[in-house]
Amino acid sequence: MANVILSLDIGTTKIAAIAYDTTVRKTVLVVSAANSSTVSGLPGGRHEQEPELILQTCLSLLRQLINSGEFNWEDVRTIAISGQMHGVLLVDGAVKPLTNLMTWCDQRAAGLTSGIDRKSWPAERTGCYLHPGYGGATLAVLAAEKRISAGAKALTIADFVAAGLCGVIATEPTHAGSWGIMNVHENCWDREIAERLGIPMDVLPEIKPGMSELGTLKVDLGLPKTVTVRSPLGDNQASYIGSCGIDVEALLLNLGTGGQISLPCRSYTFVPELENRPLPFGGYLLVGASLCGGRSYALLKDFFRSAVSEFTGKELSDRELYSVMDRLAEEAADSVKVDTRFAGTRMNPGVRGRIENIDVESLTPAAFCRGVTRGMVDELIDMIPKENLKSLTKVLVSGNAVRKSPLAKQFITEALGVACEQTDTSEEAAAGAAMAAAKAGGWL
Repeated sequence: MANVILSLDIGTTKIAAIAYDTTVRKTVLVVSAANSSTVSGLPGGRHEQEPELILQTCLSLLRQLINSGEFNWEDVRTIAISGQMHGVLLVDGAVKPLTNLMTWCDQRAAGLTSGIDRKSWPAERTGCYLHPGYGGATLAVLAAEKRISAGAKALTIADFVAAGLCGVIATEPTHAGSWGIMNVHENCWDREIAERLGIPMDVLPEIKPGMSELGTLKVDLGLPKTVTVRSPLGDNQASYIGSCGIDVEALLLNLGTGGQISLPCRSYTFVPELENRPLPFGGYLLVGASLCGGRSYALLKDFFRSAVSEFTGKELSDRELYSVMDRLAEEAADSVKVDTRFAGTRMNPGVRGRIENIDVESLTPAAFCRGVTRGMVDELIDMIPKENLKSLTKVLVSGNAVRKSPLAKQFITEALGVACEQTDTSEEAAAGAAMAAAKAGGWL
């Protein structure tokens, strides 16, 4: 008898659902839809999405899986969920939204977080500093605006979908930790921090153990009544598991629109420049993110497009531009040095990129293409603690910026001294949530 897990990944721009067969340990079906829930017409710096629309999209995708005929619906054992981290919404006791989802992109708390002295922030307890878009900062703003009504509970969007499926209002450490107000050592809300920010403790949901069974499915999807819903998993941790596997110690380097390194550690290790995030079965994930990442190469592409258009009146496609840029980068010698922190960093929002070592021979498009490619790799490599660099034995890479650039992979291998392997998992976050659910349920 097969054991099938249905798994959702709720991203900011896309929602995906997969059917994962634990018997063969692979995804047997993937469906997805655009996340079209973003609210328009908001004041500058605000980014909100409609939670009910997201829930309905999730239900529609689950029904597509169940009605596909690609697997026996009677073999479904549980539903796993992964979702975008940091964001927050308020619900009442009946899981009815009292606010929209205020996503990780929301900047309403920028004034609050910029006024927090980092030296006074207990990052050793929270595993991170507080940034705009983090649930703790957003809740502090809502509390100051007296927008937290009696009986309201705060949830991430994944927590909300889970509650919509089984009726249980709760969160778990990977999502709770992303709000920046959880004690990651004790897996509990940090009362001192909540009081400092003016957040009422009763708005914070119960923190359940990672990947625990929240309850049985209450929504009629045509599935067996024994199907359970698992506590959701943060998309960063889920993507790591989906890319690297469970109980595998490897550096995961992602270069897509942004950039990110994820490095597992068995015990808590505080590194001020990185975030320390809980993993579902013990241990932590050291995480560093570049705000520009692979977008740096896209910015250079847009520069070349504008230059060609201005001088010739000709409009080139992305494909044409990237093809030439990749060739030029491969052919060029190392010369121009590019700091690709064009959007700043979380720790230093005001820092900006630089272009150095330009001489009469290196002021060429080819040198810039190669310099930006190396720069976006170097920004991530520089985040890895030196003591961890010495012990690296396995490096995995993901994201379109490395998937489409052999040169980026070459630079990573040269910098780390370890050959990097390309991950080939489809919908890594959904797959990782399914794999974690399979382990929690005893099916792996």
